[in-house]
Amino acid sequence: MVIIEPENNISSLKTQLLANYVFTDQVSSLSLSGITTDFDPIIREIVETREFTAKEGSICVIHNTVGSNIKRVLLLGMGDKKNLDPEKTRNLTGKVVNKSKELAINEFVLVPFMEMDKDHLSAIVEGIKLSDYSFNNYKKDEDGTDLNQVRILIGKDLDTNQSVIRNSSVLSDAVIFSRDISNLPPNDCSPKVLANFSEKLSENKKTKVRVIEKEEMESYGFGGILAVGRGSSSSPKLIVIEYSGSTKNDKPIVIVGKAVTFDTGGISIKPSEKMEEMKYDKCGGCNVIGIMKAVSDLNFDVNVIGIIPAVENMPSGNSYRPGDIIRMYNSKTVEVLNTDAEGRIILGDALAFAVKTFAPRSIIDMATLTGAAIIALGSNVAALVGNNKELVTKILEYSNQTGEKIWELPLFEDYKEQLKSSNAGMKNIGGRGAGAITAAAFLSNFVDDTPWVHLDIAGTAYNQEGTKEKTYNPKGATGFGIRTIIKYIASHNAEK
Repeated sequence: MVIIEPENNISSLKTQLLANYVFTDQVSSLSLSGITTDFDPIIREIVETREFTAKEGSICVIHNTVGSNIKRVLLLGMGDKKNLDPEKTRNLTGKVVNKSKELAINEFVLVPFMEMDKDHLSAIVEGIKLSDYSFNNYKKDEDGTDLNQVRILIGKDLDTNQSVIRNSSVLSDAVIFSRDISNLPPNDCSPKVLANFSEKLSENKKTKVRVIEKEEMESYGFGGILAVGRGSSSSPKLIVIEYSGSTKNDKPIVIVGKAVTFDTGGISIKPSEKMEEMKYDKCGGCNVIGIMKAVSDLNFDVNVIGIIPAVENMPSGNSYRPGDIIRMYNSKTVEVLNTDAEGRIILGDALAFAVKTFAPRSIIDMATLTGAAIIALGSNVAALVGNNKELVTKILEYSNQTGEKIWELPLFEDYKEQLKSSNAGMKNIGGRGAGAITAAAFLSNFVDDTPWVHLDIAGTAYNQEGTKEKTYNPKGATGFGIRTIIKYIASHNAEK
């Protein structure tokens, strides 16, 4: 729990650890006299001997020797203040959390830096909660220390800052919710299990969850989802989460997420090396569940729809095959050349359904779609392709604010030419070159003129080879994109 401690309570402050943000230009005059004088002689000595210079990311822990209610002081080096941004604040705050665990401390107090704005306060809260995350469902927590409470000393605007803390906590909890589902092994997370997690959101009276089953999909003509899911004993699901925060005539924002609960590649089977990571092929869909949880909990005045095509891509005697031609929800035909390019097929059906059913103001899809995105941008930057400049610009702007790095790739007509088929309306792959873009070009056939952005999060959805270490992204799923998309949705909420 993260709470505000008013500064007028400092005299009675009692804590196992008092953490202080220190910039390089503050070191020479560093003092805790406004809180306690117990540590000042030691601090002066540390500063004079240059044991602590406030270098970015440096930590110095001072243990109390005089019996004060404050047992330890932690000095966190923030570097040069002019180089500070919320992303650094988020990551550096996580260092305090990690140090508290190392010290077996279950609570601490933070003294934030002067002139802290709401963006940095949000980053502090996110740094605390997301850094404290671990997935221990299947083993005993080796650390054994649960962080129960963090108090932040705030001297002014208590109500406003309390609201910032609450909203940031709700958003962080949504990311954690998504991580927990994404990290589940395939034997415990089938399409049905994903549907069950989604149905929990219907506890909010503004949220309605509908699960379209296999038989109903057959009657509607969801040829793509049905084809991909055909090889598995776990039936495919199309999960539709409707949040009604505004009037019926207010066009919704639609978020679509790919959820392949395990991806073997099907008949075009993947190499066995690192195939276990394919449990993360459901991260796009899990992120959508997290987004819808945040939207519901924040009680936005916007209509938002989450759509999750959930399948398991398995090889069997009933699997779809290379050479098959399938008819999609919007009646377009697709020649299958590679059954491991399954994500775009299920997304195509979901996108076409979104356009026809909800007539949205905008659509954003999230998917661990292509290895080509990793080849192009590595494992720290997601690829973005879109058909609407205004929407693209907004998503890029919000990603800069959240520290979730995204880079736009082009969608020229030339790329669509690579998908032409002599046997059907299109092929499901476009050849070796520009694989991330041709996958997006495939999806563009299912959104008509609706403003649309596609996020390929193959490299960023979970920690993998080449992933930059961040304190707030521990091992496993990251929930990448949730905070950016919520910023976008919140911008429409603010317009009300």
